[in-house]
Amino acid sequence: MSKLKGEEKRISRNRRKLKKVNIDRYRITVAKSLKNISAQIIDDKMNKTIVSASSTEKGIKKEKTNKTALSTAIGEILAKRAAEKKNKQSLFW
Repeated sequence: MSKLKGEEKRISRNRRKLKKVNIDRYRITVAKSLKNISAQIIDDKMNKTIVSASSTEKGIKKEKTNKTALSTAIGEILAKRAAEKKNKQSLFW
């Protein structure tokens, strides 16, 4: 059995707790590097990513200069896409 690093232990522990508590909720994950930011909304029941946004997409990074403005833009785009997805799904139900 291989040993897990401290960060991997923390991540798996947090995910395990979230899956127990958030039965009817979606999970948001944010990944940040020195240059880029990406975010996803994940449905743990279906094990699928519902929507995602990233600073590596066309046209996003060219507009923003600092990380704070970039992360705000990513959050707004993610929220907009989630609202559109919700409206599309409600039309079919």
